[in-house]
Amino acid sequence: MAEAIYVRRPDAHPAPKGITFRPMTAMDLVTVHALEKASYADDPWSLAQFKEELAGKDRMYLVAEKDKKVIGFAGVMHRGDTCDVLTLTVDNNLRRQGIGREMLRRLIDWSRNKKVPAMMLEVRAGNDEATPLYTSFGFVAISKRPNYYGPGVTAIVMRKELTK
Repeated sequence: MAEAIYVRRPDAHPAPKGITFRPMTAMDLVTVHALEKASYADDPWSLAQFKEELAGKDRMYLVAEKDKKVIGFAGVMHRGDTCDVLTLTVDNNLRRQGIGREMLRRLIDWSRNKKVPAMMLEVRAGNDEATPLYTSFGFVAISKRPNYYGPGVTAIVMRKELTK
């Protein structure tokens, strides 16, 4: 029997070497929460929020590991006719190595399988690391949400069409 072959687009970035990706489990939550606090000291999700999210319907959360240590995580939710990227975080010391790119690619693939026409996300205005990543995947800014991340902190709402 012939084995299926996965072919990446010629312009695709290679998956990061030495990094494994797997579904997030309840056993990961303490580590994920610590990474969240280190990355978003001003307003991290609580451990209870992570537990609730992981248990939610129509969601997919994954972690990135290096040497069996969680170094990143991401999540997406299917709601109505869109999928919403809920979070995407990589350890501060391991950014710009393709880890976030690979996790986002996996969120997009999961969303395509849901047969929705589009994905949405919010990104903090001025987040000069994440915004170019999202733009490189075809997300475009469609609106702003003042005070979304707290007083005076605006979110940029971005959308990616999946039907193209």
